Amino acid sequence: MKRSKNLLLLIALILTGITIKAQESTKGKVYGKLYSNFHASFMEAGEDQSAFEVQRAYLGYKHSLDTHFKLNLLLDIGSPEQNSPYDLLKRYAYFKKAELSYKLNDLTINFGLIGMNQFNVQEKFWGYRYIYKSFQDKHKFGASADLGLSVSYRFSPLLEADMSVMNGEGYNQLQNDNTYKTGLGITLLPIKNLTIRWYGDYMAQSEAQITVANFVGYKIPDIAQLGVEYNIQLNNKYRKDHNSQGLSVYGTFHLTEKWELFARYDQLSSNTIGNEPYDWNLAKDGSAILGGIEFAPTQSVRLALNYQDWVPYAANLGNEQSIYFSVEIAI
Repeated sequence: MKRSKNLLLLIALILTGITIKAQESTKGKVYGKLYSNFHASFMEAGEDQSAFEVQRAYLGYKHSLDTHFKLNLLLDIGSPEQNSPYDLLKRYAYFKKAELSYKLNDLTINFGLIGMNQFNVQEKFWGYRYIYKSFQDKHKFGASADLGLSVSYRFSPLLEADMSVMNGEGYNQLQNDNTYKTGLGITLLPIKNLTIRWYGDYMAQSEAQITVANFVGYKIPDIAQLGVEYNIQLNNKYRKDHNSQGLSVYGTFHLTEKWELFARYDQLSSNTIGNEPYDWNLAKDGSAILGGIEFAPTQSVRLALNYQDWVPYAANLGNEQSIYFSVEIAI
């Protein structure tokens, strides 16, 4: 308890100093987000659950050092794993971003603890991170932030490419093990409102873990949008032939300026190893169905009533059906 109070006091002091500094200069900006919900879950196997929940809070500060350099600091406060009810009770503060950015015309270089481009395009296109993570983030195909260096260049309005060299452990497991993850991404915009994205990365120890992501998204401005992605990971955690793959399809229909309907379908599967009777990741394989309606009364507040259904492929695991009232507050 004392340690938690000290942490909260430290965060308060940091934010107070940041706010004062930002008020002294027009080059700085404090920002943040809060994800919260009330949900009721109905289990085929196990007890039904309902609760109010604060999933995550982000507190950050951006500062322009000059016309080319920018500093971005972001604290991520939440449960790092969320694999059990006990984990949901714990809250930790991590630096999710501590990055220095350099921008010159169409060139951007990021260094430090930086946000990753692995599923950034897909997550923005999905648009409802406060309700449900994007596919690769949800199923741990990669981290949303990591230590390292990334370079992106916009060759034309139709083509952009990015490269990265990262530690590969993610932002909450910053390890030094002489293993690096190298990634390459290509984003195409061949016609107006159409986005095509390909990404691949490589990280090797005893075996090489390889991740490939493909995405196509199309928008009809002020009416609707549809995104489709296919992801595959070979030799998960350097284990030979431990492969996973998955499909994610999602769409949004804009009813009015403040009201939207959204839906999504995910499918995750793995392969069998040798003569094993079951897929190696069967306990986590399955499909997800989401759907709901969002109301955004202001630019800073989003409210969504939504249905979520997880259908596991393992015969001994029951469906998990949930009704959520989700909230995002941004500053």
